[in-house]
Amino acid sequence: MDFRFTDDQRALQDVVRRFVEKEMPKDRVAEWDKNEEFPKDLLDKMADIGLMGATIPEEYGGTGGGAMEEVIVLEELSRHSSTVALAYGLDVCFGAVTLERHGTEEQRREFLPKLASGQCHFALSMTEPDGGTDILGSTKTVAREDGDYFVINGSKVYTTGINIASHVFVVVRTEKDPNKPSHGLTVFLLPKDTPGIKYSKIVKMGSKFLHSYEVAYQDVRVHKSTMIGKHNKGWHAVLDTLNNERIFIAAVCCGLGRGAFEDANQYALDRTAFGRPIGQFQAVQHQLADTLVELDLAQLSTYKAAWLQDEKLEGSVQAASAKYYASEAAFRATDRGMRVLAGSGFTMEYHMQRYYRDVRQLIFAPVTNEMSKNFIAQVGCGLPKSY
Repeated sequence: MDFRFTDDQRALQDVVRRFVEKEMPKDRVAEWDKNEEFPKDLLDKMADIGLMGATIPEEYGGTGGGAMEEVIVLEELSRHSSTVALAYGLDVCFGAVTLERHGTEEQRREFLPKLASGQCHFALSMTEPDGGTDILGSTKTVAREDGDYFVINGSKVYTTGINIASHVFVVVRTEKDPNKPSHGLTVFLLPKDTPGIKYSKIVKMGSKFLHSYEVAYQDVRVHKSTMIGKHNKGWHAVLDTLNNERIFIAAVCCGLGRGAFEDANQYALDRTAFGRPIGQFQAVQHQLADTLVELDLAQLSTYKAAWLQDEKLEGSVQAASAKYYASEAAFRATDRGMRVLAGSGFTMEYHMQRYYRDVRQLIFAPVTNEMSKNFIAQVGCGLPKSY
């Protein structure tokens, strides 16, 4: 077992750390959060130094990295802003991975080089107003075949980042089979300005400058060439991204938790009470020690899941475990951070409240931790399906 990064991975980590310190210091992130506006040129700057293509094959304009490289970038971005990391992940996880595995060669050659160079960005429109994790049972957005086209009608919710995206993946039902709900889903990739698409912002408590939207599709006419994967087989394309999605979120949580820990630890060194730094009190030390231990374990779990994916080994349970544990560890890291900072943590002057707000959604999105445990019990423990 070798826990060291390769030379290229260490170089990538160093590049991202320098980028984070220069382009997104915490005070600047706080302004973005306050103004609720994503910086328009940030993803372009990432593309300029090769980050947008870090996981894209060289033949399509990237540098050929894998899941581990994705994790390295996401962790470092999340130390200052999980919101920025989520925007990045929408492109490299839902975008690049889906296209690499299920796009046609023509689609890969059209979109992947543009993604690497920052010319296009993606959003995922999958969750329905009447359902969350129950995609198979809740999907009511339909696409009716009309010659060489499909006509889409329906609505989605929690479509994140469509305001900064150029294209959106839409999961729709093209056929219904009561005996096999997984049959009949199809994925389309279409420009977000396609006629008939309208969206309205959802006001959130966290990730305030990467907006989520309700999206209405009314008689949206799309050519068959925009289909990703096979007709009526879209569920397979969705499933094929799940491990990467869970690793993506686990990495974000590891970075977010680490950022909260660093702030809390520094505060414990700087703040004095009763004539000494509060970090000298055992009650504070134990909270920080618990956080450090849990974050290290979360990171190891995440790295193992990424390694399994890069080695093309079965890793669905490990990916689900990493997402579950890392999000809970980050959740506790921010809670303990608020306790260490006490009154200061409750003010907008300090960044802890932002970490505290932003991590909340990662407990239940893009999959709830309860559903993750259901999957771990079913596949990892061999227990009967519970849902």
